[in-house]
Amino acid sequence: MHTATLSIVAAALLCAALPAQESESREPPPGAPWTRSFLDAHRQALASGRPIFVYSTKTY
Repeated sequence: MHTATLSIVAAALLCAALPAQESESREPPPGAPWTRSFLDAHRQALASGRPIFVYSTKTY
């Protein structure tokens, strides 16, 4: 039982260390009306009375 638990933990750590696949496009994903400018999004949120959903990723 201890060996199985250790194997599962080791596999999880190895999977966590794998780099995420990067998208070839710099365009926002389709679907929601994404806005790249926080200031523009803030103005739209104030005008419509809706909250802002912020989606950010770490890129280099």
